Amino acid sequence: MNRRRPLDSRLALLAVAALAVSPVAFSQVPVDDDGKPVGSYAATDELPALGDEDIPLMSATELEDLVGPIALYPDDLLAIVLPAATYPLQVIEAGRFLEELEEDPALEPNPDWDDSVVALLNYPEVVELMNEDIDWTWRLGEAVVAQQEDVVGAVETFRDRAYAAGNLRSDDYQKVERHDGVIEIKPVSDDVIYVPYYEPERVVVYQPRPVYYYYPRAYPVYYYPYPSYYDFDRGFFWGVTTAFTIGWVTDSLHVYHHSYRGHPYFGYRYWDNWWYRQPSINVYNTTYIRNTNVTVNHHYRGDRWHPRHNRREYIRETRPRVINHQRSVREARLRHDRGRAEPRREIRFRSRPETAPRQRPANATPMVRQRAEQREQRREPVARQRTQQRVERREPVARQRAVQREQRREPAARQRTEQRAERREPVARQRAERRVEHREPVARQRTEQRVQRREPVARQRTEQRVERREPVARQHVEQRRTAAPQRREARPEAPRSSAKRSESKPARSKEDRRSESRSERGKARRTTR
Repeated sequence: MNRRRPLDSRLALLAVAALAVSPVAFSQVPVDDDGKPVGSYAATDELPALGDEDIPLMSATELEDLVGPIALYPDDLLAIVLPAATYPLQVIEAGRFLEELEEDPALEPNPDWDDSVVALLNYPEVVELMNEDIDWTWRLGEAVVAQQEDVVGAVETFRDRAYAAGNLRSDDYQKVERHDGVIEIKPVSDDVIYVPYYEPERVVVYQPRPVYYYYPRAYPVYYYPYPSYYDFDRGFFWGVTTAFTIGWVTDSLHVYHHSYRGHPYFGYRYWDNWWYRQPSINVYNTTYIRNTNVTVNHHYRGDRWHPRHNRREYIRETRPRVINHQRSVREARLRHDRGRAEPRREIRFRSRPETAPRQRPANATPMVRQRAEQREQRREPVARQRTQQRVERREPVARQRAVQREQRREPAARQRTEQRAERREPVARQRAERRVEHREPVARQRTEQRVQRREPVARQRTEQRVERREPVARQHVEQRRTAAPQRREARPEAPRSSAKRSESKPARSKEDRRSESRSERGKARRTTR
């Protein structure tokens, strides 16, 4: 027993040392096609700061109201909206880029844009939402930088409320799964995604009618490795091989290089037929790791996302920020801790806490209670009617905008399709010619083999036919010879003049005599009839 105690103490020390490892040590390891690590690796001691200290912190309630318009987006779409919000100027440029793209289809995204902004170009309705309310986009980005864990927690709370109200369920467009208290939203198909729209204040309470809708067009998934023959419905596709995800367990954003084993499509090939931004491992490290070395990780959890070091260059100078400069950093951190310590709202399944009628005291007069009931009865149809009218007004506008957008993009899509057909036609013609060249010798060889196989059979059949017909022909010749003297005796004497004329004629050939004998036999048959 005494010998085992030193061993147990050593194992305990090793366990404590393993727990003391910095979180950066669990970064992702990029590998090549053969599974070998790429580049040099060295452990870093400190995790770089994720934001600026002068950003005002929000409470849990404020964050929940802030993330409401996007909290019910699919996970893949939400994972790029949150990082893209930290670059509001790039979002404005992306909106202008989509407008100019309808007139000039040859435009390409700015190389200085972040990968999340480039991926967001595939979803124009989301870009339009963020571009029209740029102040909300800026506040969301500042919250993601300063309170990344709290933002993810606010998303979880909002999803819980919508799920409890019965407005967040699986359908033909997406799957809603709940595991260990975490709600995940995934598209039904891996290669397409639908963008939803809803009113945040209505989706978290029970509604008798659906309040969760989708835009009619199906959009591609930005990091999906589409094959070369894939036909996009929209005509434009801006792919990014870097994958953004949300860590629901760690309450943080994660990012994967396409050479990471944890990438959703690790080992797949991205075809050159489509536009993909494929950052090298050095560019990826400069953008998301901020050091020249990468730390070895055997758990393949990916790198935690943080903004670029030059993020301030993509934020306008005169922004509507309300900052109390007299407040110290310590006071801001204390407020942050108090906000995180606030109890979250209680989730009531299929309840209407905001619109529930006020409870009258028990000693209220019957007349007062009756008036209150009448007032509630009058207000409820009006509120329902206004809500229905608002939905009816917005739905045609949304449908009309979608139709107009599709009409503007249709010529560009048709032009791209024609260009793609023009590029593929020579290749198809060349392949057809190669196929013909390859098949022609084979066809010729097969024809010769078929002739060689059939020639002996045909020769044998000809000989057999000749052998069958030869006795018959010989018998006919003998019959003709025996019948020739009888025909001469039966033939009348020709006039002398004709005899002389016949003597003067030259000798006839054998064929002439045969034809003459045939004609005579025919005449004889007709006379006998």
